Amino acid sequence: MDKKVTIHDIAREAGVSAATVSYIINNRTDKSISDETRQRVLQIINLYNYKPAAFAKNLRSTPDSKLIALYTGENDGALYGGEFLYFVKNLSKVFPSDKYGLILSHEPYRRVEQADAIIACNIDRQAFAVIGNLNYVPLIAVDCMPNDTLFFQITTDYLKVKLEAEECYGGNYAFVCLDPADDRVREDIVSAFSTAVFVRTLNDLRLLSPAKNIVTVDRSIAEFFEGAGTNVFFPETLAEEKCKCVFSCLERVLKRIHFDVHFYKI
Repeated sequence: MDKKVTIHDIAREAGVSAATVSYIINNRTDKSISDETRQRVLQIINLYNYKPAAFAKNLRSTPDSKLIALYTGENDGALYGGEFLYFVKNLSKVFPSDKYGLILSHEPYRRVEQADAIIACNIDRQAFAVIGNLNYVPLIAVDCMPNDTLFFQITTDYLKVKLEAEECYGGNYAFVCLDPADDRVREDIVSAFSTAVFVRTLNDLRLLSPAKNIVTVDRSIAEFFEGAGTNVFFPETLAEEKCKCVFSCLERVLKRIHFDVHFYKI
């Protein structure tokens, strides 16, 4: 079994005292420590993956800021990766940077000790249950439907998208989207778009015979078809509206404000 790294190991590698390492970890501004020494100690801490509780707290930009762990599913294909980055970009627009920080996590899922809350994005219910059992902080499911009032659930209102698409194209369109991790989300899509086409890879898109008009809720798919000169209906504000809902839920639950609604369709 590997020996646990201690503060004395960090001090020895950095050529400083354990007290100096402690001052740096605890962000002591009343001690005179050169920037060079501070940088070296922090680099060695990172190299050795040394994570004392005090160092974890210093990940926060201010004493009152919150750390949010962001979990995503196992699919790392280009289309899924693009959608995840698009979601993170919209989160960064909505979350005040001086009040919230994000920690990215992936499989194998683990407990994030320093997290104040968790956002689980496009994962299946089995993975969601694992995350819920490992962590005891507020948990928000985005594009996942655990249907459990212990958690918050934010999904797309596909019937609303359908109505908007029909205003634009009538019935003359094809609905194309990424295959969701949660089968309940898939069922929700099919209940609105019975002939929905699900894709997972760029090659799946290339093999499609595009309809004259395409409807999608995925930015990567919209850009693919727009590049091919196809008419595309894509709800531009959907991701941002979901992120605003996530932020609203987090603000209330972290302030211990009681509310009855836990499921949202955007």
